[in-house]
Order: sequence, then C-alpha cells, then structure tokens
Amino acid sequence: MAKKSQTPKRKRLKKEARLNAAKGWMEKYDGKSIISGYSKWFGVDKACAIRELKLLGVQIPDELEKQILKSEKERIALKISIRASRANEMPFDSDEVFAFILGYTSGGAPYGLTHEEYDNIPKELT
Repeated sequence: MAKKSQTPKRKRLKKEARLNAAKGWMEKYDGKSIISGYSKWFGVDKACAIRELKLLGVQIPDELEKQILKSEKERIALKISIRASRANEMPFDSDEVFAFILGYTSGGAPYGLTHEEYDNIPKELT
C-alpha cells in the first residue's frame, strides 16, 4: 500500500493544473496581497506567483514586481551563503595539527587526519 502524502494536493499541482485551480481561487480570495496569497496557497515562490498571476491576467505594478523580485534574489543569495558557511564548518573535533580527530590514544594523544590530508580529499566526499 502506497504511503499517502501529507502535503496538500494544491501544493503538489503542476503549472497547468495550478493555473486552472487559480481561476476559482482568485474569485474567493479576499486578502490584501494576491501575490503573497497565491504563493502561500499553492506553495510556490513569489517570482513564480507573479509570472502565473500575469498569465491569468492580473495587473501587477512594475515597481512592486521589481521590489519583490529583488527581495527574492536577496533571500536566495542569503540562503546560499548560509549553506556555504555551514559546509565550511567542521562538525567534528579538530586542533592545530589534526583537521579530523578520530580518537585518542590511551595516553591521551589525538590521532586522525591532518589538515593537509583533509585538504586533499575531494570536496564531494566531505
């Protein structure tokens, strides 16, 4: 038996189905920002919401569109920089000699990969 998805069907729709469903949704929508509402209801980013609302004939002021697209680009850039900084963090014990401490001898001396050895590992393996 297949496991039922917990995600609402409206958030799993492909573009064409979303556009068809949006016609009925727009008639019932009474919120302040149709772009944010569309984005949240259908589970798409605001840039996608703007494109699809325009296809449906919604008039979106150029200045608002530019502002939203700029903030979306900034949000994505921030997300990428955070992800990159996390990738550069070492989530394990290290010191000035060892980049990755595997363990300690009975006398308390660390052993593992040196920084030089760690730097020579291909990035896709780390």
